[in-house]
Amino acid sequence: MRFVLFPVLLTMSVGTLAAQTIERPQPFDSAQRIVAVTPALAERLHLQAPVWPASGDYREARLYSVEPGGGFVLVVQRASGTLERFSINDGERVALRSAIDAGMSTTGRPSAESANDVISEPAGNAFARHQTLLAAVLYAPLAASVADNGSGAGSLYLLVTGGTFFASYAATQSMPFTRAQSALAADLGFAAAANGLLVGYAATGNADKGVRAGAFAAAVAGTIAGGVLGQSLSDAEAHAAYLGIESSAAATVAAAAGFGEPGRGTAAAVALAAPLGYALGVQYPRHVGYHVTAGDVEAVGTAGLIGTLAAGAAVAQIDKPSGRQVAAFLAPGFLIGAFLGDRGIARRLDLTEAQAGIMNVGAGAGALIGAAIPLIGSSSSTSATLSAAAVGAIVGVSAIASTFNSADKFGPSRAGRFPGRHSDTSPRLSVGSTSLLAAIAGVPGRHVLAQLTF
Repeated sequence: MRFVLFPVLLTMSVGTLAAQTIERPQPFDSAQRIVAVTPALAERLHLQAPVWPASGDYREARLYSVEPGGGFVLVVQRASGTLERFSINDGERVALRSAIDAGMSTTGRPSAESANDVISEPAGNAFARHQTLLAAVLYAPLAASVADNGSGAGSLYLLVTGGTFFASYAATQSMPFTRAQSALAADLGFAAAANGLLVGYAATGNADKGVRAGAFAAAVAGTIAGGVLGQSLSDAEAHAAYLGIESSAAATVAAAAGFGEPGRGTAAAVALAAPLGYALGVQYPRHVGYHVTAGDVEAVGTAGLIGTLAAGAAVAQIDKPSGRQVAAFLAPGFLIGAFLGDRGIARRLDLTEAQAGIMNVGAGAGALIGAAIPLIGSSSSTSATLSAAAVGAIVGVSAIASTFNSADKFGPSRAGRFPGRHSDTSPRLSVGSTSLLAAIAGVPGRHVLAQLTF
């Protein structure tokens, strides 16, 4: 009997396999950059029924083509974890793509990070940690500086630091904070405090108690603003906002140095330029022609600091440089370094924040090693020390970056990446870290310092 049933079961199994349905992930837009749509992204792109069937409380929606039957299916993941499926025919698919393309042309494309990062993930308790750290290094010292005596200053420092933790932790329990909100709240808190000091200095010519109190109030306001503005931003956009503020400050200082000695007018100009820098920074990941992640933005900022360090080596060669000369070197140094970082890192790699963090450590460690070399040779030249530190930082960044896979920039391993859409024909500059250190140390012989490949 078993021999009679076996062919029957085999035929049924083959029939079942032949009827199997395959669903393949599809991008939503013509540029093949968006593979997941969250409620915030749908709102930004102005997606509405009947083109957009998803509504209510959901985490994200993804699109799949159906084979062999044809057509498409929109899979919507609800906050509870359940999945809802909406069948879409070819005409509806075209209409949806056109609506998304139109929204992107109006508002700018979302940052092309992995799909879960298009609109930032929850930060959890990281928001409270970030705010407590910021309180310890910024809020509390500003508050303590307005006290009239040491005991009052100490009490204010402890109260503000501890109180910030409980206030920020309570906030996370009543409403969710994303990583973008957490980062932007900290960054805008710091930037607002700095701008508060600049405005106070521009108005009074000093940084007395009233100015510091105003800076403290500005820091709190900036933190709140960052939490609000970061709601609809991706991680890259939130980080780029602060990079934009830094870049606008450097550009303003560089321009002001061309007209004379920096002073109260320059301080006011830097503060006034900050909102424009914020707006331009947010647009950076949206409108460049390549993928930019939060890690890329962090690396660009690090490159700007290395550029500042190199510029410091140049200005150190001037005997008793004036404030105008210092500004004329350091501010452009940051801008040039950031530009090179964008070309060499952001354009070529998609760094995670963890990778950017270890790259920052590599830059710092390389700078320390580089600065040690002239000291070992008993050199007392500040310029030589700063030059060696800058070279060491570059070597450190290059060494860490060489361990990352540049194919990840366009590879299919990450969500939101589609292979075969890009070609990288730009020239490559590789730095021989061992040879460079040997040359700095004065080791005799031939050393290949760098190699340019086309």
